Amino acid sequence: MNVLITGGTGNIGSRLVIPLVRRGDRVFVLDVRSQPNFDSPEFRSVNMITGNLSDRATVLELVKSRKIDSIFHFGAVLSGSAEENPYEAWRANMDGTLNVLDAARFGGAQRVIFSSTVATYGEHASRVLNDDSPQWPISLYGVTKVAGERMGVYYHRQFGLDFRAIRLPIILTSHAAVGAASAYGSAVFEHSVLKGEYDFCVNPTTRAPMLYIDDAVQSFLDLHDAPSQKLKRRVYNIHGMSPSAEELEHAVRARVPNARISYHPDPLKCSIVESWPCQIDDSEARRDWNWQPSWDLDKTADEIIGLLKHELENK
Repeated sequence: MNVLITGGTGNIGSRLVIPLVRRGDRVFVLDVRSQPNFDSPEFRSVNMITGNLSDRATVLELVKSRKIDSIFHFGAVLSGSAEENPYEAWRANMDGTLNVLDAARFGGAQRVIFSSTVATYGEHASRVLNDDSPQWPISLYGVTKVAGERMGVYYHRQFGLDFRAIRLPIILTSHAAVGAASAYGSAVFEHSVLKGEYDFCVNPTTRAPMLYIDDAVQSFLDLHDAPSQKLKRRVYNIHGMSPSAEELEHAVRARVPNARISYHPDPLKCSIVESWPCQIDDSEARRDWNWQPSWDLDKTADEIIGLLKHELENK
């Protein structure tokens, strides 16, 4: 199978390369950067195309000429950067998503897997969220992701495109995604180990839904591979854990006792993160395609801190 990953040098995309290559897929990556966030021997076998999603001709030609079967669409300007550069975010997240959908439609790709987010909800969301809760995002990033979901469902109904999407919570990894309001979840691990200190941009009580990156990668593979007849909807919520910033701090201190951790909340980032629901009902994903997270906070903290300490020792 020929697979395209947009935004494929990012945290999730660069890791998704590994299982795709190992199972024999021919992988193409389209991104504005050529250096992956997570390098691996498998990534070196991908077909790397440096380009911008807003370049419609490039996206359409890529899908058609490389005979792409499936597209994992991760390319986007993230939440914090979107607030700073709204026009760039619009071009990447809105025009880019439309270009991907049209490329699939006209270029022959059968399936598009879209990375959405709990940021599509907002401050009026119920504290226990289900797949059909009202979506009133307060961030531009969330607005563009709602639009991407709606466009994908439209293309499914109007043109028969097999569009599938996952609304992700905050993704925890050893290196925080640049430009995301949610980056604090990973940055507290990264900075505490590599720099010995971290200053939270949210309140100690700020609580948000989170997921370890290995679970996120597996969720996209599972949804992609699920038989069409089992899917009752096009967009699914998934959930892993919901720690507060203070609980993240305690997880770090238990493993890095000398880390200096402080709090200087940023009002904008707090308002974005605290607008998200803490509890997510992901029962439909569990029912339709056997979604099941494998990582809790302790296991995640052990893994991330272990990776960072190994990195520090080998510098």
